[in-house]
Amino acid sequence: MQIHFKFFLFLLLSSPLLAISQVKSFKVADSSLQTVIVTANKSKEKRIESPIAISVLGKQQIQEAKAVRLDFLLNKVSGVFMPSIGNEQHMMSIRQPVSLKGLYLYLEDGLPIRTSGLFSNNALIEINTAAIQQIEVIKGPASALYGAEAIGGVVNFIHAPRPIKNQLSISNHINNNGLLKTDLVWNKAGKKSGWSVNLSQIGQKNGQLEYSDYTKTALSIKRDFTFKKKWTGYQQLQYIHYDGQMTGTVDSLKFQARNYTTQQSFTYRKLDLIRIRQNLSYEWSATQKTTVNLLYRGNTMGQNPAYLIAASSNPTKFRGQINSNRFDAYVVDLQHQINLKKLKSKILIGGYMDATQQGLIANYIDIFKDTNINKFTSYTRKAIDSLITNYQTTIYNKAVYLNWIQPITNRLRINATLRYDQFNYQFKNKLATGTPSANNMFTNWAPKIGMTYNQLNWGGYVNYSEGFVPPQITEIYNAIRVPYLLPQSFSNYEIGSWVRIPNGYFEWSLYQLNGRNEIISVRQADGVNLNQNTGQTKHYGIEYQLKYNFSKLFQINFNGSNAKHLYVNTILKGTDISNKEMVAAPRFFSNLTVLSQWNSALSSSLEWQHQSGYLSLIHI
Repeated sequence: MQIHFKFFLFLLLSSPLLAISQVKSFKVADSSLQTVIVTANKSKEKRIESPIAISVLGKQQIQEAKAVRLDFLLNKVSGVFMPSIGNEQHMMSIRQPVSLKGLYLYLEDGLPIRTSGLFSNNALIEINTAAIQQIEVIKGPASALYGAEAIGGVVNFIHAPRPIKNQLSISNHINNNGLLKTDLVWNKAGKKSGWSVNLSQIGQKNGQLEYSDYTKTALSIKRDFTFKKKWTGYQQLQYIHYDGQMTGTVDSLKFQARNYTTQQSFTYRKLDLIRIRQNLSYEWSATQKTTVNLLYRGNTMGQNPAYLIAASSNPTKFRGQINSNRFDAYVVDLQHQINLKKLKSKILIGGYMDATQQGLIANYIDIFKDTNINKFTSYTRKAIDSLITNYQTTIYNKAVYLNWIQPITNRLRINATLRYDQFNYQFKNKLATGTPSANNMFTNWAPKIGMTYNQLNWGGYVNYSEGFVPPQITEIYNAIRVPYLLPQSFSNYEIGSWVRIPNGYFEWSLYQLNGRNEIISVRQADGVNLNQNTGQTKHYGIEYQLKYNFSKLFQINFNGSNAKHLYVNTILKGTDISNKEMVAAPRFFSNLTVLSQWNSALSSSLEWQHQSGYLSLIHI
């Protein structure tokens, strides 16, 4: 890392040698304010006309970053902190403490990559980084358009549109931690159709952290087409294979001494998935358009998880498990857009249905530890009574929504949305013991209303929105009886503004997010631990971004967030922790990037990222 830093420092200081006649100025720093986005209301909308906190990482910024992991990109967004926990596994913090909770919704071209109720904190493993052209991040609840889990934020990964020219490119990334990443892009242009193939192969061997090897193959194939002028659409195939070692906990004292050994020698996470999508749009007239998406998701995750290893009375014998989680999902997404020219307004009417079949099977294993070298060396599957869990769940999510956008004046616009969701869980336990089979239904209305006001060089917005999260399958079916649970709900109040300045721009958003009916585990009078809706939380803060061109050579991009996260009316283990600060909740994090464009072929950048300290536990 010292060699890399010195090299970049040399590039920054040697401008008289490198700034030759080919130097071009940066694009206008405030261009992203006019960026056409999709996630604001599922249709094309200018940034300054969207009454939400939304950040866009465009094609140029993604290419300049040369990122081998998604956290390298998302951590450039104000209010977003995505810690890596190794091998592309991750946690997330967007208007929430750093956690593994299902409070974020990850989309691919506007549709969720997973079924709600089956949240995975490692869901971004399921993205092909080579196929991304743009990333859009909505901060705060967006359930009014996208449904469940869109609480802290929504991250939408957008693929390139139909290619306009033929292209073949291969790029390689390598670092001193044993990582090698190769991306291949092939585009074939045509008058009525175009093909795009994006292949990414990444592998890491013999990194600094012991037992941290992994491989990932990601393939995206997309065909865009036009049919009889009014018909357009695309077919898309996504395939990902992932196989990673699970390092587990590294001893803190050894880590401080730069001894990165681990106790593990066989724990793993494996993933195989396929997503097939058919998109079709019909333009009825200049004012009406219908779009339908048909999507299939097939996903299998297998684990020998390090975090489920438990001790026994014998210091050389431990217990763990091997599990496999599989789901098949069939999705229909329908949207009709109406433009009312006389009123200058836009109406979006949409419907969504997801039918998912999910199953989990898990077996006990006996683990043996060599205390002389402090390592788990081998394991065997128990021959008798090894089956822990074997269940099947059918999940139905049906939703309808209405979005209305109405200009009041040339400068003032109102944007209002209302969505209704219904979830039906049909749980079948295939074992004689454990959680009994059950059917559960959850419903929710999610409103959102906002206004934007724009002058020539400045503008602002206000909005109120609500979001919800139905109980996850693992929260409701994990005890000897099924608890009565309601969806967790969140309400958000927000105000924001942007301003153009000479050679740059500045924007900020101020928010307060209140959580209700949050699910925590509560010990019952009979000694059984059951999940209950008893928690309340409050999250408030400010997010800000500054982009500035110092000259034709230098541009800075500074993103920051100051926030506080509190428990409200919350009882934990019989103790009132109301008004105490939440754990794993940094009050401040920021990112500063200095970009130098020396000529049309050579650029360099320096990046600084900071996170403040935080509470790791609450003393009760």
